[in-house]
Amino acid sequence: MYLAEQALEMLKGTRYWFSQLTLIQALCLLNMSDGPKQPSDKHGAKPEAIVQHWLDVAGRERADRDQRAGVPAGPHPFVREASQLAVLALKTGHPQRYCWIDESGVVAQVGSRNTGIRTEHRNRRLWIPPSAGWTALNGRAQQLVADVLLLLNLAERGDQPHEREQRLKRANRSDLPPCITRSRASLNPGRTVGTAISSAPGTTCVDGCAFELCPYPPKGIQPRVEMTEAFCRRQQTLLTRRSPGPRRAPWQKMPPAQLTKFWAEMADRARGPRPRSAATDRSPGR
Repeated sequence: MYLAEQALEMLKGTRYWFSQLTLIQALCLLNMSDGPKQPSDKHGAKPEAIVQHWLDVAGRERADRDQRAGVPAGPHPFVREASQLAVLALKTGHPQRYCWIDESGVVAQVGSRNTGIRTEHRNRRLWIPPSAGWTALNGRAQQLVADVLLLLNLAERGDQPHEREQRLKRANRSDLPPCITRSRASLNPGRTVGTAISSAPGTTCVDGCAFELCPYPPKGIQPRVEMTEAFCRRQQTLLTRRSPGPRRAPWQKMPPAQLTKFWAEMADRARGPRPRSAATDRSPGR
């Protein structure tokens, strides 16, 4: 209970969307570890009421600041989605399907091996074992963690701390950049280190973009983690699945074909150049 109160106090004071997302996921796990809830519990017994209270707390200070800056008010789209996933985690009792401990760690590995009932019981207090990978996540959670990592890699790259700090400030709004919502062509993920084309942030942004983050960092210098080919192919599959419900995340307004192409480029980037076969190396005359 003490940890939950501390996390809630931190949520009241934090202004950065990523901190809000992380704290809401932490509150979700702490709420589950407190044991069964009674109808007389504060903020109501329903998960929707509990999570809505967290979302209201997270938006308090930010709403005033955004209103003064002329930025659209309301929770950040990623924070709103994380909150909806937290509701599902509380309802189902399976947070490993909807939350993660570290976005870089969960994207970097496929999943955990079956270590038996004893290990599962030992990790019950953790709710999400450290070995959990992205295959354990629900499709919506996979799409969320993918775009969270895209935006973090865009904002956190670079060796100069003051420039990185400026990008983090520009990314700390209640809306998302056009490269995440409307068109991903400006991300141009196929760049590599040493390319003759400039990769400086802001050089490929659409006109009028206030974020100035594109293009995506060349392979090898992204600050967090390179997404694997398998993870990127999974993003393609989520966009072409025939299961009920929307294929794209709520903030993804571009045509599905364009989004599918982007993830195909990300998968090719992760795989790297294919080795040339002996047949390819032979000259036509031989």
